[in-house]
Amino acid sequence: MPDPSLADRAEPPSPEVKLGRVVAQFHRPDPDRPWREELRRRSMSARGVLTRHPVAAEMLGMARADTVPEVLADRDAVVGCLRAAGLPISTTGAVLQLLDAHLLASVRPRSEPTKAQGLPHLTELARHQAARPEWPDEEFEKGLDLVLDSVADLLPTGQADGESAVPEPDGGAAIPLPEPLEVLAPVLGIDGCRAGWVGALLVPGAPRPRVVVAPSVAELVEMVRGEVALAVVGIDIPIGLPDDTLRRADALARRRLGRRASSVFTTLTRDAYAAPSRSEADAVNRSLSGQGVGAQAHALRAKVLEVDAWVRSRPTVDVLEVHPEVSFVEMSGGAMAAGKKTPEGRAARLAALAAAGIPRPSVLEGSGYAADDVLDACAVAWTAARRVAGLSRSLPDPPEVFSDGIPAAIHV
Repeated sequence: MPDPSLADRAEPPSPEVKLGRVVAQFHRPDPDRPWREELRRRSMSARGVLTRHPVAAEMLGMARADTVPEVLADRDAVVGCLRAAGLPISTTGAVLQLLDAHLLASVRPRSEPTKAQGLPHLTELARHQAARPEWPDEEFEKGLDLVLDSVADLLPTGQADGESAVPEPDGGAAIPLPEPLEVLAPVLGIDGCRAGWVGALLVPGAPRPRVVVAPSVAELVEMVRGEVALAVVGIDIPIGLPDDTLRRADALARRRLGRRASSVFTTLTRDAYAAPSRSEADAVNRSLSGQGVGAQAHALRAKVLEVDAWVRSRPTVDVLEVHPEVSFVEMSGGAMAAGKKTPEGRAARLAALAAAGIPRPSVLEGSGYAADDVLDACAVAWTAARRVAGLSRSLPDPPEVFSDGIPAAIHV
């Protein structure tokens, strides 16, 4: 029998051993997979783990962390992913430090700068941080995308997105502009709005898109189908919900968008959408995919569940998931420089639609829907019409399929 006295004298694990156990829970990036998806997943999973272990986050910033095998293995995997992407060795160290600095800053309590006379900018920052002492998930994701965009700018042409078949619009080869589209059959593009859902209906021979509005997707589609035989319905909402992973569709869409990648909200797991509150959804999603739940992503919960239920009811029409900003990249050859809610952004999107064969819609705004909702619906309808013409493709190709059996892909 073991000597009880020896067990009593057993040493507790050292701080370095505890740190190693925490870091071992990070996603280990695979150099053989698309670099951006892998590094994003590593940072998001590490943030989730370190949020639960703040002491480990403090240790990671100290020199003693450099002796922990799990820390070194994590950093080696990050470096391997960057080098496999084609990043020069001369800049790899700086990128590694930037990724880790952004990660650690997001999990440490924000310190309030000293408010002093003659320091107006620091005072403004102090007030902002006092109101938001913790980094919101969406703020962390936007910063992470900026870091990854910077990495893409340093890579050889054709490697900016991690898959040479999908060029990066902001830094790689130019995307050939499509020919103006001919509408061959009635299609409907749908976007969410305050009133529920707004649709842009394209019909062969019609001079312009017709705008229709309804409180639910099912009502909107049935209203239109009472008038025309719809061939395709495109919707700006995730279709096909993952079980315990991130969707490749979201990652590929971000690569297409370059510096506007943050407009793609990460799709939550099915169980996270089923959770009744954001805090419960966050706990579920972190346990399954390693990623937290941002306020903006959770705000789409009701609409995601509505469309999911409608798609699973097997409507007798071809239904596609479309992201409007990705469609605008496809039709214009690059991401829109101005935000969609600005006058400049509205003008640029109207011009892109017109060049692609979609005239200005019948109306741009009304009760419960705004101009950006209508223009997004038009971009979705454009992709739906491309589907009828055999010109569209999916990201990824072929689509992923999770346990719900629904093909998960963003169509362009």
